Amino acid sequence: MTVSTRRVWRAAPPTLAFVAMFAALAGIAVPVLAFLIYRHERTLWIPLLLAMLTVLAVVYAWRFGLHPRLIANDEGIRINNPIRRYDFEWDDVTVIAPGENGLLFGSEERLAEAWCIQKSNHASKRGRTTRADRVAGELIDLLELYQPPVSDDETGLRIRRARPDEHILLTRMERASSEAALGHIFPPAEYPYPATEVAKRWRRLLRDRLVWVHILELYDVPVGYVAFTVDTVHHLAVVPQHLRRGFGSALLEFASLEMFDRGVPEARLWVLVDNHLARAFYRSHGWHENDQRRDCVFPPHPQELQMTRRNPAAPRRSR
Repeated sequence: MTVSTRRVWRAAPPTLAFVAMFAALAGIAVPVLAFLIYRHERTLWIPLLLAMLTVLAVVYAWRFGLHPRLIANDEGIRINNPIRRYDFEWDDVTVIAPGENGLLFGSEERLAEAWCIQKSNHASKRGRTTRADRVAGELIDLLELYQPPVSDDETGLRIRRARPDEHILLTRMERASSEAALGHIFPPAEYPYPATEVAKRWRRLLRDRLVWVHILELYDVPVGYVAFTVDTVHHLAVVPQHLRRGFGSALLEFASLEMFDRGVPEARLWVLVDNHLARAFYRSHGWHENDQRRDCVFPPHPQELQMTRRNPAAPRRSR
């Protein structure tokens, strides 16, 4: 599938207008001033200095204001920054998200920022939607043409890429799942749900080029999620009202296949020792517990154990 039209984004129109005015001022007013100084003083060194400054100013305005752009076409994404150019093929893109220094683009190998589209820290902290969010949404729409969601029209299920502004949605789903299943481990009267910390974590994960976050939808309604890296499932849950319908199994199998397709010999995950239902769920899908233990990051810091599942396509050691 190809992108029907070539799309180009530059700096915001007010920025371009300011840069154009600056370039015009430097390119016209300063040479006129140099000429007047020459006529009055009959000396060359000041006009020559002003001429050099004019050239530098015009080049700077062009290189840092008018040249930067972001281009999307059927081959992928091209980022023209003032000093360097980056190219990403659609199949390699793992993250697109607004950033304070530019729109973030990442693959498993590298990370780049498109300087021409930025979102201020002030806007991010206040949760404001800006031009950077809208451009990121347009690019993710294009990306889904090349990395389409997994969908089943008969059941209405779809597993799609999570978007960078969905950290609140993910926090809400995780909270509902945790409060329903883990109240015996984290008594809410003693340990209120750490919503702020969890939201910050999701916001960070959604901008991490090495983390894949996907949301399961039932007829466009989010009902679950999974987050994983190249060899580890980090988070998986289904909202309470949709449990025992095979949605968790679908998410786990999706993440497992994605990891195994990358050739990892073994996939891993961590589960709370006292979360017996989750441990039984993972065992029923071929995961095995081992002796690895660690403390949970949230108080009262209950223990977690590691579970693994071998890639069925990985070569086995000879005996």
